[in-house]
Amino acid sequence: MGEARPATEAVAPLQPAELAGPIMAPQRIVSLDVLRGFAVLGILVMNIQSFSMPGAAYMNPSAYGDLEGANYWVWYICHLLADQKLWTIFSMLFGAGILVMTGRCAAAGRPSVGLHYRRMGWLLVFGVLHAYLLWYGDILYFYAMCGMVAYWLRKLRPPLLIVLGLASILVTFGIQFLFGWALQEGHIPRESMAGVWAPPPEAIEAELTAYRGSWLEQMRQRVPTALMFETFLFVMFMGCRTGGVVLIGMALHKLAVFSAERSKAFYAGLIAIAAFVGIPLIMYGVTRNLDVEWDVKYSFYFGGMFNYWASLLVALGWVGL
Repeated sequence: MGEARPATEAVAPLQPAELAGPIMAPQRIVSLDVLRGFAVLGILVMNIQSFSMPGAAYMNPSAYGDLEGANYWVWYICHLLADQKLWTIFSMLFGAGILVMTGRCAAAGRPSVGLHYRRMGWLLVFGVLHAYLLWYGDILYFYAMCGMVAYWLRKLRPPLLIVLGLASILVTFGIQFLFGWALQEGHIPRESMAGVWAPPPEAIEAELTAYRGSWLEQMRQRVPTALMFETFLFVMFMGCRTGGVVLIGMALHKLAVFSAERSKAFYAGLIAIAAFVGIPLIMYGVTRNLDVEWDVKYSFYFGGMFNYWASLLVALGWVGL
């Protein structure tokens, strides 16, 4: 990551007027900036799928076009190395950013609660505007909501933050498992999910037509999708997952993982776990989905569970690099 200012290095106290402004070079942690930029570019790799294809293709690569040859390998590599991994890094860094901001306030002898909630409030506003006016796949709304809660847990010790983070991630896993079981047992009608997992040609054509139309014409597709993301999807799936990763990010920042202060052996260990545990688990998950030919009863929920957990390991491997 190059030369990085240690997270514990003393810097000149900030004046109250400086707290709300951008962090200047002497106060920056270079490794955090590098990781953040890398994560943003990696997230774009995955978002291109949503920009260019129907929404179902993000979850189910067989939902649109063919999954052969180059198409398969592009998807496969992105799935192994990017899907949920770079978003996980960015979410961890969001948690670290909360600690950086509150630490600056503490150094200046100023309370941080007002500044933090103003920041979260504006993040919420921009997230809603982004989701409903530009692109439904906004993440700022999720960060704002989770940041409002995570703030009150920031002073906990790293082990407890990690435990709470994993517990929060486990909540979403449990919900997904329950939905998957209900779908396999017939308690959720297969037909009700098949249209979401693998939309019929007329539904795909309607979505493509809407997004190829004018900005106003796109609204009939974007608005209900954004509303679903910020209500059902947030409550049932994304909220606990995002919040849990944010808490783990706080813990890793306190443990000086992001500031490149740990030993080379420590970072090599992260890379090894990603390469020899995380990647093989994801590969196995892909094999299982291919075996059932992306059948909705398995692949919609159970099929993504290997990547759900292994993405955490691969994300830490990227941090180790």
